[in-house]
Amino acid sequence: MSDHKLTRREVLARMSAAAVTAALPGANGSPADAKPASYRPLNVKKGGKPNVLWITSEGIPLSVIGCYGSKLMSTPNIDRLAKEGMRFDNSFTTNALCAPSRAVLLTGKYNHLNGMYSNPAETTGGVTIESHFDENQETLPKILKRNGYQTGTVGKWHLPANPGTVGFDYYVYKDNAGGPYYQAEHYKHNTELGSSETKETSIPGYSTDNEVDLTIKGIEKFDRPFFMMLQFFNAHRPFEPKHEYEHLYDNTRIPEPGTFYDDYSHRAAGAKMARMRVSEMPDFHPSSELTERQRKQWNYQQFMAHFLGTFRAQEENVGRLLDYLDRTGLAENTIVVYTGDHGFFLGDHGWFDKRFMYEQAIRVPWIIRYPRHIKPGTVTKDWVVNIDNAPTVLDLLGIPVPDDMQGRSLAPVLRSETPADWQKSYYYHYYEFAPPHWVLPHYGIRTERYKLISYYTVNEWELFDLEKDPDEMENLFEWGGFKVHPGYEDIARDLVNQLKALRDKYKDTTGAPVKLWPLSSYD
Repeated sequence: MSDHKLTRREVLARMSAAAVTAALPGANGSPADAKPASYRPLNVKKGGKPNVLWITSEGIPLSVIGCYGSKLMSTPNIDRLAKEGMRFDNSFTTNALCAPSRAVLLTGKYNHLNGMYSNPAETTGGVTIESHFDENQETLPKILKRNGYQTGTVGKWHLPANPGTVGFDYYVYKDNAGGPYYQAEHYKHNTELGSSETKETSIPGYSTDNEVDLTIKGIEKFDRPFFMMLQFFNAHRPFEPKHEYEHLYDNTRIPEPGTFYDDYSHRAAGAKMARMRVSEMPDFHPSSELTERQRKQWNYQQFMAHFLGTFRAQEENVGRLLDYLDRTGLAENTIVVYTGDHGFFLGDHGWFDKRFMYEQAIRVPWIIRYPRHIKPGTVTKDWVVNIDNAPTVLDLLGIPVPDDMQGRSLAPVLRSETPADWQKSYYYHYYEFAPPHWVLPHYGIRTERYKLISYYTVNEWELFDLEKDPDEMENLFEWGGFKVHPGYEDIARDLVNQLKALRDKYKDTTGAPVKLWPLSSYD
């Protein structure tokens, strides 16, 4: 954690934040982390039901996390979780977009079943597919409530639904997406524990600090075992670091990734069409005198300095939460999970944002700490997909997993007893074709070595050999899908059949049927 001395402005902001949060349901007006070391919530007892603290990061690629090999920044607090628990090196999201991914975490089902295909229409102008989230469907917090747990969510919500109706006893969330992160308005919270009546408020100070304060306040109001989701909000455009980190990278030149100057000449049309190039970012107002290449480089340095400075607040607040669990005695009986909604392109392929079924967007962190049950410092190559998250929580708590959840519990992997039939491939489906990014809808399959992607609305395919081409620079389909590079014909045919089987397995009838046909030829 940082030893930075707070400025007068930050002290006043935190005092204001404490005053505002004191008015939230059940607050006692004391600072969130002011409990003495002897404080013991009622649910801390030997052999009692474990608590769950679920931390979801916002758009964090593995390349910025130390324990995943980052050379961009240090992340001692997230790394601490990995040292004290288990780190998954192959963790994936089924739809690299905010709201769809968070809906999967709550339901354990793909978006074609939970209804959240894309971000809500009010946050995506001109969206071409209508999303909905049925509040009556089964969710993880509803199941936990029926089994004696109190439930909470703080931070990002991004679903067109009332958290109280979805199953949360306590909720405070920021409406829509993005900043500003100081003096944030449009926070919504329920009026009392267990209520779905919602009020709106503004909270002074920095949003990430406030969200951790509110998470702790929620935990302190619970008198039974709890399930608390902290869904971080910052590290989303517009990137706005805490004041103390605004100039952290002023004298640092951050190297561009190897694919920074990708010209998309060896890939399907979707890569060329997408409007998310670093050179075109409107965020930082480059000088009009710069050449196109100079503007791209200048934008990248600004982008990375703002992104890394903004993420640092998430990282340090993970440390605040872990310290709180230690100080209160909750750590010994609390399962802590750290994951993400999706990855992010940090200049990879010349892009920012996510959405595509490329590695930087689909890979997410997945770390779990469960004292006395998971061997510290364990690393596994076994796969986890975000549909597995809800079944895993239920299984670890001894609660039956509903038949309609499509994921699989990770409990045997956590015991180092991975079943012989554990998944070594997964299915991905992205839907949202809308401004400002215009990424084509696509679905695909990723195996240990290969990736097959279908841009089904334009009848184009991509095939990558991840062993020989880990940067995904050469599409092994020629002419968009009419011909396969020599030597890959059988591989492509097998992947197409596997893709059909996965769509059948997960009951996905959305999008076009899986069919290889000549370019520009349609039924």
